[in-house]
Amino acid sequence: MKKLSFILTICLSLLSCSQQEENLIPTIDISKHEVQFVINTQGELEAANATPITAASQSMRPLTIAWIEKNYTHVKKGDIIVKFDGQDFEQEVDTAQFEIEKLMLTKRQKQREMGLFLDDFQNEGQVVDFEYQMAQQFNIDNPLLYTKIEMIDAGNNEEFLQEKTKHLKKMESHYQTKSESEIGLIQSQEKLQQAKLQMNQVGLSALDVKAPHDGLLVLSKGWDGSLPQTGKSIFPGMKIAKLPDLSTMNAKLYVPEIEAIGLEKGQEVLVTLHAYPEKPFKATIKSVSKTAQTKQRDNPVKYFIVTAEIEEKDEDKLIPGQRLDATILTSEKSNSLSLPIQAIFRKGQETWVYLQDSNGSTFTKKTVQIGQCSTSLCLIKSGIKEGDTIALTKPFEEKI
Repeated sequence: MKKLSFILTICLSLLSCSQQEENLIPTIDISKHEVQFVINTQGELEAANATPITAASQSMRPLTIAWIEKNYTHVKKGDIIVKFDGQDFEQEVDTAQFEIEKLMLTKRQKQREMGLFLDDFQNEGQVVDFEYQMAQQFNIDNPLLYTKIEMIDAGNNEEFLQEKTKHLKKMESHYQTKSESEIGLIQSQEKLQQAKLQMNQVGLSALDVKAPHDGLLVLSKGWDGSLPQTGKSIFPGMKIAKLPDLSTMNAKLYVPEIEAIGLEKGQEVLVTLHAYPEKPFKATIKSVSKTAQTKQRDNPVKYFIVTAEIEEKDEDKLIPGQRLDATILTSEKSNSLSLPIQAIFRKGQETWVYLQDSNGSTFTKKTVQIGQCSTSLCLIKSGIKEGDTIALTKPFEEKI
């Protein structure tokens, strides 16, 4: 009898534990309510159209800023925006001019040497020609007057003079070709220095960057996020600033990759400037970047860049570079059933929830069809109805 009583006690204890475990499962009662998906993000203002101000592209070296106009300054056409340091250009000009003069002296010396050597060859050639004429005129060909040996020597001398004439002409041609090649090399070096001189003179003439028209000066950030300032090096052709057209302004938004769900062109955006939080502006998405990218080199978080055109025009408040908060409306308001995303389970093409029975003791796997989702919520199209109770986590009996 005692043994039976002990077994009944154990069974009741197990049943009590099972009911306690069921009671520990968090649940949610399904009901319809107004739902609208939004993405909250941040960004800055930028003009839809702007005239870029760039460093002179003729230079082959970085330019150092000696002076630059203040950011957000109203400038007139022809006003100086940036002055670059020209010390390096001046040194290069002096060096190039010195090299050109040195090469000109070297070329003249080489031309003078070539002229002297050619004159020597011509003089020696004339002497040999004269000797050859004399040898022909007084040719020894009478055996009665000269011995055989003397006639042979005379004939050999005449042949020697002919060969010497050919040799002198050959040496003259070879020396002239060699000298002309050396002079050509000097001339090519001179042209190179002339090009350097011209390039640096152009660089000197482009040290002052002027405004092409009236407008508001907005300095452009570099790759490291810093603005151009005195002493900073700027590469040729790099954008320094811009003169924006304030008639059409855009909100440049940075949406984290993990939150970029449902972004589409044409969606409405509510923009609030940090400087004027009391007045929101309406905007419409014009474009969404195809890929996510990092904002900073040392930050691995990636963002989609969203450009939204602001509908209103206010040149006093809508100034490029202003920081802002934005709310992107990724769906219309609807009275729908919805569930937290952690209550929905998926495997392959199947999606289900765990539906609590009427007495609240057990949970049943129920297939559902979901609609649009955010990072925290999903709309339910079918499978459950208003008033149902759904488990927010996987029930204990389903766990492995």
